[in-house]
Amino acid sequence: MKEVLLLFATVKQIADIIEVLAPQALALPGDPVGLQVGAPEAAVRKVLVALELDEAVLEEASSGGAGLVVTHHPLLFEPLRSVDESVPRNALVAEALRRQVAVYSAHTNLDVAPRGVNFVLAEKLGLPREGRRVLQVTAYEQLLKLVLYIPAGFEEKLLESLAAAGAGSSGRYSHSSFQVSGTATFKPLRGSTPFTGRRGCLERVNEIRLETIIPESRRRAVLKALLEEHPYEEPAYDLFPLALEGEPRGLGLLGTLESPQTLAQLAVRCRERLGQAAVRCWAPPGPERKFSRLALCGGSGGSLIEDAAAGGAELFISGDFRHHDLEKARAYGLGLIDAGHGGTEQPVVDYLASYLRSSLREAGLKTTVAAAPPPPQWRYL
Repeated sequence: MKEVLLLFATVKQIADIIEVLAPQALALPGDPVGLQVGAPEAAVRKVLVALELDEAVLEEASSGGAGLVVTHHPLLFEPLRSVDESVPRNALVAEALRRQVAVYSAHTNLDVAPRGVNFVLAEKLGLPREGRRVLQVTAYEQLLKLVLYIPAGFEEKLLESLAAAGAGSSGRYSHSSFQVSGTATFKPLRGSTPFTGRRGCLERVNEIRLETIIPESRRRAVLKALLEEHPYEEPAYDLFPLALEGEPRGLGLLGTLESPQTLAQLAVRCRERLGQAAVRCWAPPGPERKFSRLALCGGSGGSLIEDAAAGGAELFISGDFRHHDLEKARAYGLGLIDAGHGGTEQPVVDYLASYLRSSLREAGLKTTVAAAPPPPQWRYL
């Protein structure tokens, strides 16, 4: 039985895969992301990805054999003071524990991630990648300097592998590095399997010191490539944090459509591509105006109206706009399309399920992944 379970990912392994896409460090202060219910070491035969956990999602997970539900909205925003099951949230936690269904949430870290909620929304709505930028910057990616030593003659092949894993990128350049030669010494001891030299004898080798910069998000992939490609049994390398700022990370995106669209055309695009029965719209009065510079944000975007206006947006697509948000937008002459909180976030569910499916398959694990249907939305009568 134990050998069979080894074919399936643990909750911790699945969490690690998610955090490559959306590191917990990207979450906004106070946001409770990560494992909320369950045991990290539990083996998972099936994962269910959902926008949020409710009774229907828990029932689907339990009846379908899913041992883990991955959600965007956290189940627990605040610490539990009791497990009084007369409180609906507490009852869900207790039932998940009874049914041995773990719950993991990737919330604002998935919002801020460069290929998270807003990336998926932009792809869905056809906002070109060229020229996109973050609407509200909340952090900059940590950059690291990787310094390693490799025998002369092997450095070019290793650099290729490192570059493929994400090292050495600088603006419109790749394979950026600095290299200098020198002499390394080492003595292989008993039990070692040296690439060169003999056990018990001091060895001198002409080596290359190679330096390159890597973003923190690519650290695991780059180190994996280093260890797989390096000829030595024990490669020598160092990682140093840099004061330089990496790529900006944050909420929402700004971009420009290839061809301007009217408000009506954009409303139809949102309805059809986001699967919404209806959307709410407002635009400055005047002739049939067309919009090309767009801002968008999955979920609730009211707090980003000033950022959208400052970024030169002509129209802002998000959800949960209130009356006062509309008044603010009118003052800026900024058009709005409210496509719903869930409507603008739901596309990331299928994307995250596909990402997990692919990553687990590449790791040789048999855990399956399914996406839950959207939760109930407002009805327009």
